[in-house]
Amino acid sequence: MTRYLRFTLLPRPLWRILFLFFFIHEAHGSTPLRIVGSSAVFPFAASVAEHFHYKTQEPTPLVEATGTGAGIKLFCGSIEGSDGVMTSRPLTEGEKQKCSENKVIFEEFKIGQDGLVFIQKKGKPSFPLTLKDLNEALAEIVSRETICVPNPYHTWNDIRPTFPTHKIRVLGPAPTSGTYDVLVDKIRGTCGPFLRRDGAYIEAPANENLIIQKVLNAPQTLGVVTFSFYEQNKDRLHAFSINDIYPSFETIQSGAYPLSRPLYLYIKTNELKEYPMRQAYILEFSSEAAIGKNGYLQEKGLIPLSPEEQEVMRRKVLDLTATQHKSTHLRSTSLSSLRRQGPSQDFETERFLADYFCYLSSQTIFLPNLFLGSCLRRNDKLGEAYVYVLHRTEIKREVSS
Repeated sequence: MTRYLRFTLLPRPLWRILFLFFFIHEAHGSTPLRIVGSSAVFPFAASVAEHFHYKTQEPTPLVEATGTGAGIKLFCGSIEGSDGVMTSRPLTEGEKQKCSENKVIFEEFKIGQDGLVFIQKKGKPSFPLTLKDLNEALAEIVSRETICVPNPYHTWNDIRPTFPTHKIRVLGPAPTSGTYDVLVDKIRGTCGPFLRRDGAYIEAPANENLIIQKVLNAPQTLGVVTFSFYEQNKDRLHAFSINDIYPSFETIQSGAYPLSRPLYLYIKTNELKEYPMRQAYILEFSSEAAIGKNGYLQEKGLIPLSPEEQEVMRRKVLDLTATQHKSTHLRSTSLSSLRRQGPSQDFETERFLADYFCYLSSQTIFLPNLFLGSCLRRNDKLGEAYVYVLHRTEIKREVSS
């Protein structure tokens, strides 16, 4: 039952502010969100966490690069586990079943595109690779004359006479990584899904900077990194073409590059009304400021979804909002439109310095147990926050079907 506080000794506008502040703090604890999983998604999720904190003044979410496999185990282990998991591949049916057994309910969001890039130190002779070449170089078991045999290839020249004579040596992700799963799936032949364990393929920790440093210090060694890390170091590295296609923003976004793949974020939706920060985090992730044209995640190296896919993602977020708040259907409401509406008969529009509840660039969240919508927009120049409090019926919008 909603409780109303009355501050008889305070001015009317101020006690309304304190009323709002009290309910917000009562509804939400200060425990930060915890997001675990893929090291490939980590830099993007961490950047969103920083913007989320700046805009909401909530504690900065804890983002941990545990690897996709380990992250999924934490996420699906219990409803008290992590709030979200970053993955570089979709959840398998077995993983979904594990979530279901532990009563974990979630929503899947495709957040962008990425690609795996085979690299070597710039200035060394390169050679064009195909998926078949990579299978013959890295698979534990390969096909020879329709028979599956242990991999007999020791040098690149063993695979093709035009290739260099140095030993096959590739640094890449470990089996706990979703990137490993993607690599195996992309180069898989007819003889099994396992990579070599005889020293030709070297499993590296979930640290792509370490892979790059080892490649730079061992010129005849190849490495496997994500496109964003290659882009940040391309002045020192050469990228191999795969099936005559080089990795680029355009070839990965279109899917033409053979080692392109989508990236995902899964958010726990159990009792979402009690954990609105989960929803606020994915709303920030789906915002135009983050994944739109010239969004801040592009600066981090994320290859964005197409405009159509971005719209699908945002609709999923809004549908999630509508599902959790059945009495309130929302569309994005801009700050300028709120200003134009002005104060309602029952609620004044207040302007004050605040450290609390923002919802990001252009949308409004409705707080549980509180029939008010609040939208905060920070003014960098003045260092002030503007909180506009309106009666919910004035900013209610029907989601377009």
